[in-house]
Formats: sequence, C-alpha cells, structure tokens
Amino acid sequence: MTAGILGIGEVVRPPQGTSSMELHAMAARKALADAGLTIRDIDGLVVGYSLTEPKMVLSAAVAEYLGLDVRYLDSAHVGGAAPFFGVASAAAAIAAGRAERVLVIFGDNRKTGWASMDAAIAAMIAEVGHPEYELPYGPLIPANLALIARRHFHEFGTTREQLAMIPVMQREHARLKEGAERTDPLSVQDILDARPVATPLVAADCALVSDSAGALVVGHLDDDVAGTEKPRVAIRGTGGWSDYYYPFQSRDLTTFGFKPAARQAFEQAGLGPEDMDLAEIYDAFSVIVLVALEDIGFCSRGTAGEFVAERRTALGGQIPVNTHGGLLSFSGNGTFHITEAVSQLRHDAGERQVENARRAFVTGIGGMLAVHYSLVLERAEP
Repeated sequence: MTAGILGIGEVVRPPQGTSSMELHAMAARKALADAGLTIRDIDGLVVGYSLTEPKMVLSAAVAEYLGLDVRYLDSAHVGGAAPFFGVASAAAAIAAGRAERVLVIFGDNRKTGWASMDAAIAAMIAEVGHPEYELPYGPLIPANLALIARRHFHEFGTTREQLAMIPVMQREHARLKEGAERTDPLSVQDILDARPVATPLVAADCALVSDSAGALVVGHLDDDVAGTEKPRVAIRGTGGWSDYYYPFQSRDLTTFGFKPAARQAFEQAGLGPEDMDLAEIYDAFSVIVLVALEDIGFCSRGTAGEFVAERRTALGGQIPVNTHGGLLSFSGNGTFHITEAVSQLRHDAGERQVENARRAFVTGIGGMLAVHYSLVLERAEP
C-alpha cells in the first residue's frame, strides 16, 4: 500500500504566551480534523525538537500531552530537516506495517519562548561550529551562508540583484497567503539599500523566528477510516543525505546534499525534476534556494542567478518555488513547505494556486546544509 498525507494543520500567529506543547496540540487538532480522524485513530507519532521546552524524549512527552498511546515513536533532532524526515519516517513505518496512521508535528514558540534571544542564538552557533577550527574565530551562522553566496558570485558571475529576486518573489507569494508574517512590498532596490547582516546578505535574505506549528497525518492512501472529502496526496519518493557536520568540512560551497537526496526521491518515484509542477525548498537563507535549484536539477549548474532573475520560480513561472512565501516571509517553520505542497496538490491554495498542479518536490535541510531530506508528492486521483 502507498503511504499518503491525509490531513494537514497549520498554526501561525498564536496567542501570546502559547507554549511549545500547546502549539503541538493545536496543530495536531487541526490536522486530525482535516483528515476526519480523532486522536484514537492515531498509532504513531514523529516530532522534531524544541529549543524552548527541551526534553530528553520529546516525542514521548508530546504523546503524553496529547493523550496518545502509540506503537511507533520517533524524535527527529536533525535541525530544520525534522519535518521532512518525519514524513519519510512515517511513510516507511506504514510501508513496514509498524503503524496505520502517524502524526508528524513540528512546532516551537521560539519568538517569545526564549528568555534571551542573544543567549539562544549564541548557543545555536556554538552547536554548529567546530570548537577548535571555527568557534575561536567567531563566524556567525549568517556569515557561513554569506560565504556560500560569495563563492557562487565568484564562480558563476551571479549578481546581488539576481539573488535578491528570491526574497522578492517569495514576498509576492506571501502577500497571497493568510497569516503571513511579512507582507510589506519588497523590491530588489530595497534589498540593495538595506543594512548588511553578513555581506552580501541582508535581513530579507534570512528566515523569520516564529511561534508556530505544523502537523500532518500520514496513513494509507486507501484508508477507509479517514473521513475527509479532500483529495489525498501520495508520498511517491523520499531521499536523505548527509556527508559532513561542521561547515569547514564541506567539500564544495556551491553544491550540497540536495543532489543525492533529490536523486533518491526521484528514482523511487520514477520521475524527474522536469515532471514537477512546483517546488517547496527550505529557505533559511535565500542563497540556499539558489544552490538547491541547481542541485535538484531545475536548472543547470551556475545558472540559478539568471533562472531566478527571469522569474522562472514565481507563480506562473516554469517551476513556482515557495508559493506560500517560505521561511523568508510566511513563517519560520519548515513544516509549512510540506503543508503548502499538499494545499497546492489539493487545488486548495486560492490566489496562490499553481494551475493543474499534480506533482510537487519538497526538500529540507538541517544544520549548516549538513542534513538533507527530500519528498516527491503527487495528487492521488480518485
């Protein structure tokens, strides 16, 4: 039996004081209602990790909070790749007969739950930087991504104006998505005039820090218990990859694990990048999208700058990317890349709808582009 996504739930802009656990529960409730299920229909749970309410086994804590008894349980501490890994893990569990319906949840109150934003960011930097070869020299996370952008500029002639088109187009998409955190008009000139965060990157090139949560119900496509009338979305292919952890160990600053992870997902699905109608690409920084477009195969190596400058990733373009606005403009939670893909494949995206969307490619990263998970999703026709 093929695994599919039966329900989705999004929580953005929650009430002030909402805790991480409450966000998990709110998103789960929405996903269950969307799937036409109750908590008693769930026998599997995969969650990510919390920076505001860390637990030794967060999945068990969330299961307890939700009142769940499960036979499949996992906590994914793989950075921003957690929700993408979660869907792949749930699909594998269902294929192996280890669960019938799995809740995948990723949420945290990072905007308001950190007692000190400076201390939290310092701790995160310490976690991803090598204690001997990186931390003593003080590179911040944006500085590492700025190095990738500068290298792409150097090797391929990519321009600052071309890179700016990624946040500009995603802001256009976010303006069409209810609940988006950044909706003010944004132009290339605005980005060129902005104060640098780490040259050449400015604030518009960097992900939001948000209080949010997303959830999905993964089960059998032909599940006769789920009561939703909405189209189901098949998980046709999954792929994962990791070949380093510390940034200084990356072998090349212009290509990363997107390529092998995407290859696995495409091969499993029996499809290729040319078969996709849209893509939702993890965009903690704009330059990640630039590199991913080439690695995944939507354009050839070294041409992503021109590709985005020609608006081929905009709605109505060759391969619309991050049709909800992504981490740069919608909300700082990678789960929404998956829920947005599902909305698009259900033809339920309103003004953002990609015409006749049937297949979507979704990919996420963890750490400093160290962990990659990719999904190929397809609308399941009755």
